[in-house]
Amino acid sequence: MKFKAKKYGHLPEDELIKLASSEEKNEVGSHLFLQYSELVYGLCLKYLKDAHDAEDEVMNVYGLFLKKIKEHKVENVKSWLYVLTKNHCLGVLRKRKRDTEKFDQFTLMYSEDNYHPLEEDTSEQETQRLNLCMDKLAELQRTCIKAFYYDKQSYEEISASLNLPWNKIRSNIQNGRRNLKKCLEAK
Repeated sequence: MKFKAKKYGHLPEDELIKLASSEEKNEVGSHLFLQYSELVYGLCLKYLKDAHDAEDEVMNVYGLFLKKIKEHKVENVKSWLYVLTKNHCLGVLRKRKRDTEKFDQFTLMYSEDNYHPLEEDTSEQETQRLNLCMDKLAELQRTCIKAFYYDKQSYEEISASLNLPWNKIRSNIQNGRRNLKKCLEAK
């Protein structure tokens, strides 16, 4: 890197930006990024709160930088790179949050503790109430609930037997569970 610093160190930043935006080998872009790599690392660390994650994301920002400097008109590399890094880190955090929410929904969806219409210790009266509420469900919800809880079929098995997409089965089971719960609580 010292060779590159000597090679490009004498050029003003606006000249470096012009060269970086037009070059094919990314040598000047790498030189520009290297000047601000500590800023990028610090910003990644600030948002991601983990040194290893920050190091990984610095490399991702580097790739973005090399690509986007050719696509955008950059006047001030430091401020532009700051915004690029901040937006990238926020995107990483949003993705993590989405992934966590999906995992939480998945866990909730398969959790029988949440609400299971067929508990072992239900009385005869509760079973009758459940059957009345089952009759009030939409046909597809009732079919999916019966297949999942009574017949112990998986989503994939129900999907195959009804020739419907997996997410449609999941939706009908969730909505059916919610409707059953409302119905049973109302009585």
